[in-house]
Amino acid sequence: MKLKNGIILFVCAFIWGVAFVGQDAADEFVAPFTFNCLRFGIGAIFLFLVSLVMDPLKRFRREKSPKQELEETKTDYRVLFLAGTLCGVALFGLSFFQQYGFVDPKMTSGKAGFLTATYILMVPLVRLFQKKIPGINVWVGVFLGLFGLYFLCISEEFEFSWGDAMVLSCALVNTFHILLVEKFSPKCDPVKLCALQCAVVSILNLPFMFFVDKPALVDIGSAMPAILFCAIMSSGIAYCLQLFGQRNVNPTPAAMIMSLESVFSAIAGAVVLGQILPMRQIVGCVILFAAILLAQLPSPRLFNRKEEISRVDSGQ
Repeated sequence: MKLKNGIILFVCAFIWGVAFVGQDAADEFVAPFTFNCLRFGIGAIFLFLVSLVMDPLKRFRREKSPKQELEETKTDYRVLFLAGTLCGVALFGLSFFQQYGFVDPKMTSGKAGFLTATYILMVPLVRLFQKKIPGINVWVGVFLGLFGLYFLCISEEFEFSWGDAMVLSCALVNTFHILLVEKFSPKCDPVKLCALQCAVVSILNLPFMFFVDKPALVDIGSAMPAILFCAIMSSGIAYCLQLFGQRNVNPTPAAMIMSLESVFSAIAGAVVLGQILPMRQIVGCVILFAAILLAQLPSPRLFNRKEEISRVDSGQ
């Protein structure tokens, strides 16, 4: 991996990690439906404007006839609409579970960051149904991750917080979102796909914002700095940086760098919000992060077989 690509992905992980602090801070002023509606709505507008800038650059580089380009555009937009709708519904679910997890007073930014990162362990388990066998390192990572979750989520009195269950549900839904993106992203313009799925999330949150949350304008104004950061930096700039950072890069080391968002979420929560994790949860974070890294490593070949055994890279 080139140094430039590594730095770009490192910045992405940093932005995504700090965004957990924004979500936690916004929870003091607005309810989850309101936060998600505004965050993804603003993010969709920002990404749409980015696509308007990128489209002329792409057309300038193409060497195709107008007829071929027109036919390709029609096909792209049909697939784009289906992909954006399905990915948007999944993103609506995971954002709902994640943001409602912050309603639990026991939830912190660092804890949410590590629990959300468990999707890297869940992806290969779900893909067993696709008859794709994970490597031995993934299985070891899964069991090691469960061990880390015990220290991170289960208190000494054996109490499992409802907020922990919400964020773990977010990680599970995020697993299916990743599989949908994996299926459709090669067929669609990634910036347009992200813009459309953000728009779907915002639209789905809109009626709940007005009829369930019923936010006051003064509360929205108080939460707006956090909303703007998550919308522009996390949903917008970080995603666009990811497009450049992962260009012509092996996905395994790229995913390992991006999984650092869980570490940055804990550091940002401690520095910005003063959320110092107890030693028991710090141990859980370290174990869980080690499990995530282990699940990203290339698997050793255990058997000499002529047929190729499908190995799932959990960062996909």
